[in-house]
Amino acid sequence: MRKILPYSIIVLCISSCIFNFALANIQSKHTKLNFSQRALTSDANPANTALVVKRDDNHVMTGAMLNGTASLEYGNLDELFEAYNKLSGDFEQSEPPPGTPTNPIETPELIDWDKLFETYPNLEDRLDILKNEVVSLASLLALIATEGYGKAELGLEAPFLLSSDFYGGTVLLGTSYTGYSKAEGILEQIQFDAEQAKNELMRIPDFDEDDGIQELDLSAGLKMLYNPQNKGVKLIVTNDSLLLVKSARISKVNLSYSRAQYENDYGTLYWGVKPTYFNIGMTSLGVRIGDLEDAEAIFDDIKNGDYSYQHGFDVDFGLSFASNNYLIAGHLKNAIESDYRFPQIDRRRFNSPYVLQQLDKNERFTLERQLTLQGALFSEDHKWSFSLEVDANAINDPMLDKFQWLNFTAGYAADSWWLPSARVGFSRNLAGSELAYLNAGLTFMKFINLDVASTLDTVEIDGQDYMRGLSVSLGIQFDY
Repeated sequence: MRKILPYSIIVLCISSCIFNFALANIQSKHTKLNFSQRALTSDANPANTALVVKRDDNHVMTGAMLNGTASLEYGNLDELFEAYNKLSGDFEQSEPPPGTPTNPIETPELIDWDKLFETYPNLEDRLDILKNEVVSLASLLALIATEGYGKAELGLEAPFLLSSDFYGGTVLLGTSYTGYSKAEGILEQIQFDAEQAKNELMRIPDFDEDDGIQELDLSAGLKMLYNPQNKGVKLIVTNDSLLLVKSARISKVNLSYSRAQYENDYGTLYWGVKPTYFNIGMTSLGVRIGDLEDAEAIFDDIKNGDYSYQHGFDVDFGLSFASNNYLIAGHLKNAIESDYRFPQIDRRRFNSPYVLQQLDKNERFTLERQLTLQGALFSEDHKWSFSLEVDANAINDPMLDKFQWLNFTAGYAADSWWLPSARVGFSRNLAGSELAYLNAGLTFMKFINLDVASTLDTVEIDGQDYMRGLSVSLGIQFDY
């Protein structure tokens, strides 16, 4: 097998989008940059922009930013693509049927192997290998179904402050071009019809050595090839399990307006609104595991796929109440919840109602509504900041992965030209992968931002250990 992962995932993203900004789905954006810098990004709470601009701290540059981010995440399964290729050797190749059936398949009872061996002890020595192979195969399917995925994001964001006093408020133009890619398995479970399997296995003692190789139908797509001459067995699976690869390109342009609305002895209330235009391109490819020759090679196919583009519109709202030393805020994202669809995969090779249902599910995604709550504390000179943010509800990203981030960040800002800002943080996805990240970042030479986030969990890919999640962000900031 070619050793191209994780390089292959990175190549996929670079090929599918020249510049992309990674959204907060692999690793949360709320732990990148310090509090004041994040308030000036295109994905920030729109109410916080006017707050930071009004404060006009010496260590904050409020003109524009250019941020690039690359992120990778794997499921908790060592040698992911080796597992797919291992399965493909046991699965029967498909022939495209003329149509797709719609009648449901009844779930059969699981076979009791031990009871069968007690009844027919003369079969046990011949079927130990088969029993172990069936258990291993079913277990591997179940594991891939829950942990067998690889995901990448790569990108660029460029927000610009257009005005700090437009009808008493602040106007921020945000632009980004986002690339997502993901490989995951859709697995049809292997379940036995005990009676049919028993009847087929009972035939084994009756075969003579010169009868040739016999095919036994064990039900649920399981066939056993038995050679009476050497008593060898091989299990063949007719199953619609598949490897699904999806890619999406999301262009965004938003215009954020925010201003102070009310002030008293305890602080100032800010509000913000951010309408956003979306141009989203999508493509996908599904290959039955029985038809796989090299699981990693399909990345070369998906990057050349035909993208279907759709347009959409949504709007964010934000509120912030802040004093000199604290902030309480809320950010409602995607209030309208616009819908988008991937191009339909050719289904002529698939018969399983469950697999067809999962393909239907993966052809559609919604930019779902999400509320983020935020609290922050600041030192008197605003050099120290401590912020806590939590998503109040879990939503799906375009790859249908759930995320709900909890984030804590501590930052220090100084007037130094060499090292004006440093931050550390912790983030955890409360839904979906439930991965936790440690984060650290620096601003150096006044203009350059570097942030790194990594999980502590590792996974083995092509014989080497990699972090299950890793994100690196590099950018510049400037005034004009």
